[in-house]
Amino acid sequence: MPAYLVRTIKEHDLVGVFFASNTLELAYLIDEVLDPEHCEYRLLGPGGVIWDGPAVKIPLPRSKDDDDDDEEESSDVPWKDARFTELWYYEGFYKKARWRKVGHSLVDLYGIDPETPEPDPPPRPPSNSAGRVLPFRRRK
Repeated sequence: MPAYLVRTIKEHDLVGVFFASNTLELAYLIDEVLDPEHCEYRLLGPGGVIWDGPAVKIPLPRSKDDDDDDEEESSDVPWKDARFTELWYYEGFYKKARWRKVGHSLVDLYGIDPETPEPDPPPRPPSNSAGRVLPFRRRK
């Protein structure tokens, strides 16, 4: 499965490193962060992410107070000690290579454009019964 280095097209900000079997699957992964239509990618060769700091126990120990909902907030992975291997660092930041637009939009992924407002509901058809006239008796 190929590794993709992804950045934004306009600002060239790093979005992330993803493993996906094709660009459509890549677009679904990017959609967790931002619209894949605004991203470009390049393939990465052999390499990875390594830790220079102290060893990290896997799986990470969880405290009793951790909830499954707050998993992102309470991540104990020491990312500040992580870095790309030399090959990925060279390929990602120095090697001149062609960046390719992801080529899939949210419309391709989900069949809808989230920027398009909901259409107005169709007008109600006119009623066939125009109303009934009830005869009143006169009071005596």
